[in-house]
Amino acid sequence: MGDDWKAETQLRLESSLIYKTLKQKCEKDVVIGSPVLSLVNEAVHWAYQRTKTIIKHMGEFTLHDGDHLFRVYNLMERLLTCNNVEKLSIPELMLLTLTACFHDIGMSPDEHEVVSWKKVWDKSPVLDPAEEKHYDDFLRFYSARPEQKIVIEDLISQGKNTAADTVKAYLITEYIRQGHAERAREIIAKEWNNKILYRDADLTVEFAQLCYSHNEDALGVLSLDKNYLCGPDTFACLPLVGVILRLADILDFDGKRTPSVLYSHLYVRHPVSIKEWNKHRAVEAWEISPDIIQFSAKCTHPAIEASIHDFCDLIDLELSLCNNIISTLNNYSVNASRNISIKIPYKVNRQKIETKKDIYNKPLYMYKQTQFNLSKSQVIDLLMGTKLYGNPEVALRELLQNSIDACLLRDAQEKKWGNTYKPEIEVSYYTINNENYLEINDNGTGMDQYIIDNYYSKIGS
Repeated sequence: MGDDWKAETQLRLESSLIYKTLKQKCEKDVVIGSPVLSLVNEAVHWAYQRTKTIIKHMGEFTLHDGDHLFRVYNLMERLLTCNNVEKLSIPELMLLTLTACFHDIGMSPDEHEVVSWKKVWDKSPVLDPAEEKHYDDFLRFYSARPEQKIVIEDLISQGKNTAADTVKAYLITEYIRQGHAERAREIIAKEWNNKILYRDADLTVEFAQLCYSHNEDALGVLSLDKNYLCGPDTFACLPLVGVILRLADILDFDGKRTPSVLYSHLYVRHPVSIKEWNKHRAVEAWEISPDIIQFSAKCTHPAIEASIHDFCDLIDLELSLCNNIISTLNNYSVNASRNISIKIPYKVNRQKIETKKDIYNKPLYMYKQTQFNLSKSQVIDLLMGTKLYGNPEVALRELLQNSIDACLLRDAQEKKWGNTYKPEIEVSYYTINNENYLEINDNGTGMDQYIIDNYYSKIGS
């Protein structure tokens, strides 16, 4: 059988430029390189297998599985470029590989931790000493969300235990997500302490800190050692590994992270989860290089397009922060005569993020970013003058008047254009789920973009 046990990861490693370069450098000095390669091969396989359990408690979360780890690894290469990869030291190449595979390991908590969290909902929880800290930490998280507690208690009182369990599962998912960087450090301390070695240098602490840093403030990466001594004339620039990890992680943003077959199988229900999955699934392709970061997306709904732009805003912010870090590292490399220069764009190119078109090449919707603004003087006039009516019948009168005005305007326009037009105004009053609705529809003129931008979206106007 030989090394068949690790074939699942070994073939993917062998196709990576970072790993190929690491292997070539290790083969030049078997005494030093052989233990490094053995460590990398074993650790990557271990992390890959561990990430298979993430979906157990993160079923509706966009994928952080083994495929994500290797996509991050591939993106690291694109960001660094072949020229820079060749110039990296063995410890740097080793840490890039390991952080790509371990940074999200905290998404897979030990099952005994999850069991202790769930005891928060027991009437009289019985805890063993090993569970107490995990229980207390989750209890603080849960207590800070009283509205969720009320929802769960109401559902249980109505006998809707399945719905209550779903809300509990959402809370556990969010708790795992929020603490996954710290949990990654804890898992490394438990499973890999004193094992991340290069020669006589133990890099476990630095490795754990790098994994933790990917979810923390970007500028904190600069606090890491730029010239960490690993052996005779061998150094590792830890901030370089940290900044490349951050960028590669956030740039893994496409449909492969949210495959349709898995989305359908998981029956994703939470509104936030649905939004995240649809956002990723809309992205069809991407181009990432030192000169351009561009996503190609065909969106079927304006909310999806807005969500993609919101995420691109986050990437732009990360790019801005990381460019500051990279500028510092490039200057340091020049002074240290390393001849390593990293370049990344300052913003995402959004030219190919667009509305999907039908078979007749017509867009499914018209998209424009509009936000509400406050017209201060008009709001003051509204609240202090005579425009705020107390009689609810006046609200109905105003809605009807709006419809009449819209119909009169369209009637005048249609006559001018020589078209026939029959004004229609429909008033409906109905009840759905014990909620009363008053609805008025008309076939008059709608609002163009100018009206939306200058009146409708300005509160008070």
